[in-house]
Amino acid sequence: MQSLGSYLQSNKISEVYLYALFLGFVSLWVSPFFVSLVTVLSIIYVFLNYRILSSKNIKRLVFITITILLISILDTFISGFSSIALSKFLLLVGFVFILTSSLILFEKSKDNLIHFTLAISLVVAIINVIALSNYFLNMDFYNVLLLQSKSIPIPNMHHIHFGIINACVIAILGGLIVTQKLKKTQKNLITFLVIFIIISFHVLSSRTGLLSFYFGVVASLIAYAFQKKSYKELIFGFLLILVSISMSYYFSTSFRNKIENSIEDYNSWGKGDEMNFKSMAMRIEASKMCVKIIGEYPLGVGVKAQEQVLQATYVKEDTPLDIENRVGPHNQFLEFGVKYGWIGIILLVLFFISLIPVIKQSSFPLVAVITIILISLFFESLLERQTGIFLFSLFIPLGISLFKKEISSNYEENMTSI
Repeated sequence: MQSLGSYLQSNKISEVYLYALFLGFVSLWVSPFFVSLVTVLSIIYVFLNYRILSSKNIKRLVFITITILLISILDTFISGFSSIALSKFLLLVGFVFILTSSLILFEKSKDNLIHFTLAISLVVAIINVIALSNYFLNMDFYNVLLLQSKSIPIPNMHHIHFGIINACVIAILGGLIVTQKLKKTQKNLITFLVIFIIISFHVLSSRTGLLSFYFGVVASLIAYAFQKKSYKELIFGFLLILVSISMSYYFSTSFRNKIENSIEDYNSWGKGDEMNFKSMAMRIEASKMCVKIIGEYPLGVGVKAQEQVLQATYVKEDTPLDIENRVGPHNQFLEFGVKYGWIGIILLVLFFISLIPVIKQSSFPLVAVITIILISLFFESLLERQTGIFLFSLFIPLGISLFKKEISSNYEENMTSI
């Protein structure tokens, strides 16, 4: 009776924390304080349930994130507990515990995962409605801005982060349609959400979100082809991608302007003053500076000195960028490399390598989710902001739990009928 009581109590705690995690997701658009509060709850939840982590593959992921946190603790100590080092340390605390708690929670709450996914997808759809309404009310104004490397605003969120969230939600919802046995009402709702969010995504999304999404789709198609030894779907998938991009270019002025701005941006690469105010050209220049720094400081310069050393390198390398355009790398691998040296880069690479055994035990939509996150890290430093950490730490565990082959009960049936 005691063990039964403990089991029921544990389930109740997990149910409460599932609601808290949903609140944390909603709070990404509402209040950083509530996101921080959920981070505190995640720490408590992990300490109450850490024994649930039985899989060696999952333990390996957690161990790598803890190692990254330990490096941050060391850097904070060396910096004399500077405010910026402490803030980065606290962000990584969120990374470790939101990720770990999500891995535990979703394993224990499999019966509620589809409802949870629908709930966060509805939130994303609502934000899309608000952002689209604002865009269409001011369409001419925003279309001009898009030609100047600007973006369509998203309520209380960086547009790149929202693009990545949209991409992950589309990948997960599409995966559910293919791999899960769904009730008719669920399938109809998910189909509607997928179509609506895909359309909104191509109107609103950043180039990072779009690029990450299509890389994810291609990777999942290749994974499916290898899993099933069938390549007809691969060809069909590529044709569908071409149709999607072509229709977006033809029907969406915002999408077309992003493409034209990207071409202009590309033509400015390596052309001195022309790179100013060209977002990708500026990021490439920033990446060059970071590579120089990592070569000179293989153990990193630390969080406290990062900005100072970066700006000094711009001057030393006689960059053509104006001072206001000398930005950071927008690349998590280089960001970690500058702060923590090669060990920071290696740990981040090892995190994704450690996901390979998990992928082998899962159906192909997980490949799309992981690829979206991975590719986005090359264009945005997700682990430097609360929103980026939350979406990273939420969507990978959600994808792992939803697309394990043993719970994707409709997987074989749906695949053979495609």
